[in-house]
Amino acid sequence: MKAFAYVRTALIGASGLVAVACFISTTTRPVAVQKGGPPARLTRVPVKAHLMNGDVVMFRAGVTVGNGIATGMGERFTLTRATAQAVSSVALDSVLGFEVYERQVNPARTLLYGVMGTAATGAAIVGGSIAIFGSCPTIYADSAGIPMLQAESFSQSIAPLLAVRDVDRMSLTPDGRGVVRLSVQNEALETHHLDQLQLIEVRHDANEVALPSPIGGLMAVGSIVSAGSIRDAAGRDVSIPLARTDGVVFSSDGALLERAVAGGPTRDHLLITTAKPAGQDSVALVLRARSSLLSTAILYDYMLGRPGASALDWLGRDLSQIANVVQLATWHAEHFGMRVEVLDGERWLPVARVIAFGPVAWSDIGVVVPAVGGDSVRMRVSFTVDEFRIDRVAIAQRVRRVEPRNITAARAFDNHGVPRDDMVPMLARADDRDVETHPGDHFSIEFDVGVAPSDTRTFMLASQGYYTEWVRGKWMKTATDSLPFSPARTSMHDVLRTWQASKDTLEQHFFQRRVPIS
Repeated sequence: MKAFAYVRTALIGASGLVAVACFISTTTRPVAVQKGGPPARLTRVPVKAHLMNGDVVMFRAGVTVGNGIATGMGERFTLTRATAQAVSSVALDSVLGFEVYERQVNPARTLLYGVMGTAATGAAIVGGSIAIFGSCPTIYADSAGIPMLQAESFSQSIAPLLAVRDVDRMSLTPDGRGVVRLSVQNEALETHHLDQLQLIEVRHDANEVALPSPIGGLMAVGSIVSAGSIRDAAGRDVSIPLARTDGVVFSSDGALLERAVAGGPTRDHLLITTAKPAGQDSVALVLRARSSLLSTAILYDYMLGRPGASALDWLGRDLSQIANVVQLATWHAEHFGMRVEVLDGERWLPVARVIAFGPVAWSDIGVVVPAVGGDSVRMRVSFTVDEFRIDRVAIAQRVRRVEPRNITAARAFDNHGVPRDDMVPMLARADDRDVETHPGDHFSIEFDVGVAPSDTRTFMLASQGYYTEWVRGKWMKTATDSLPFSPARTSMHDVLRTWQASKDTLEQHFFQRRVPIS
């Protein structure tokens, strides 16, 4: 439920009947939507309706949603998917969610469809027994019997053409056998497509910290110190709250958001000044941050909620066209993410763009910055007002590149603990095979990493894939725009005005009630 990433550099019939909790050889491009309503509208993509009782109705030629029903030429399959019955409509009150998909037959690809099963998932969501709160696959590791959140994977990829590789730093210790066990969970109203999950081991000295870089590669940093001075665009000195990882979190000044809403500048920044280390030609900016729910709100409101039924075709058809994806990614790159710059004389030189933050898990990264200027190095980290929550900003006076060891999964298990050897090669590399999960699904993977001192190695998780958001019934019923989302028609001042009005409610729902924004 996050926004999206840049387009990859390489951007230049039968669906098969899918049995719950089984693997088949087929390819789908699903986008799901929950219960729709008036005004009636015909989708232009195939639709699969998941019913509360576990049945599935496939409308291969699209569906008309309105007046409390979904109408079309459908086939209804029971929970076992063994038999089909022709139907022409289903009541929306009986539908857990609609899934819009583009079918492409591919015998080499395998899907994990509903480890819990559609009926069980529906019952759990209605009854509130599943912690449906996250976004994208959330990754947990065991810590004394307690699952500890480690990362959220490919947090920026809302469509196949936007799939990118994510690398997240984790804080975990292998067990006594030298095994790392991770739990991969779908805790959101989304469909996840996991193409690769790979562990990366980084060896380093005990007095160093290993970090991923937003421009690729990994680094080991040392001699980490607080920045000499940090001021935001409102003129506040925020050096003390950002000096350490302690839960005292930076967010944009409310007056700055007020000015942006009123038509003023829409950007915030941190001006960071640090002493230049003797004999060093570069330093590393060390950041611990996560996104606010601003990007989530844009996805929910502007891209899906306001267009209503038009969002189905946008997700299922428009985002499969390169020109539309390029336009969307260009707009996103212009307005979102962190821009890191360094002052060289009187010029601000661009250093890096940082986009890989989600709203759930904290991310730790390092940005190598040239140590230019006089006795001090002055950096600027800029971003849209209220886009990020930042826990720590520090400076590493020593930085070096490191070579990683890539480790593929040794074993995989479904949510019942049953070994799934067929999943291991599917997740080993980014190819045309992926594992698909629905809300409430989870599985475990194990990596054999060996035994070594815990303070001399750090593990990262490399992941690749994409997710498709479920369009809620409320959005379908309250749509205010008959056209699909268009960056050209979207004003950042309007976006921030909407965000200001809704942010408190969104954050309360998301973090306190641990349920998706409805």
